[in-house]
Amino acid sequence: MDIDATKDFKRPRAQVLEKFRDPARFESVMRDMKIETERTSEPPSATWACSVQWREEPRRFAAGLVETAAAETMVMQFTSDLADAQITMDFYDLPDGGCRVIGKGVVSARTIMAKLALQSMRLVRGKAEERLTRLIFNMGRP
Repeated sequence: MDIDATKDFKRPRAQVLEKFRDPARFESVMRDMKIETERTSEPPSATWACSVQWREEPRRFAAGLVETAAAETMVMQFTSDLADAQITMDFYDLPDGGCRVIGKGVVSARTIMAKLALQSMRLVRGKAEERLTRLIFNMGRP
């Protein structure tokens, strides 16, 4: 499943990127989403072991964040037994001195059950895109 989101910030790209590069910001955003994180490597290729409660069981997954093109593109990767997700975020300068972040996410299922879940998620694509927009906003907020 592919999802897209765009968020404009009223601050320069350098300031927005500074927030995205900070591993503590990622951890804070995940904590706000009720996801536990444990940092397993530091930037420039920061990674985390993560866990979220789902259907009364802990679901473990790995997360990573790397800047693939200096001051232009970052990739957030999530890997689990059920599915993988990759979010590519491109950063653009706006004429008013702000910054636009365009996120493109790709979620791929690994199991039959995950494929069925993705099929049902396609019906509520708007919710997934709204969550991606919120993730981008929370990562880049002041």
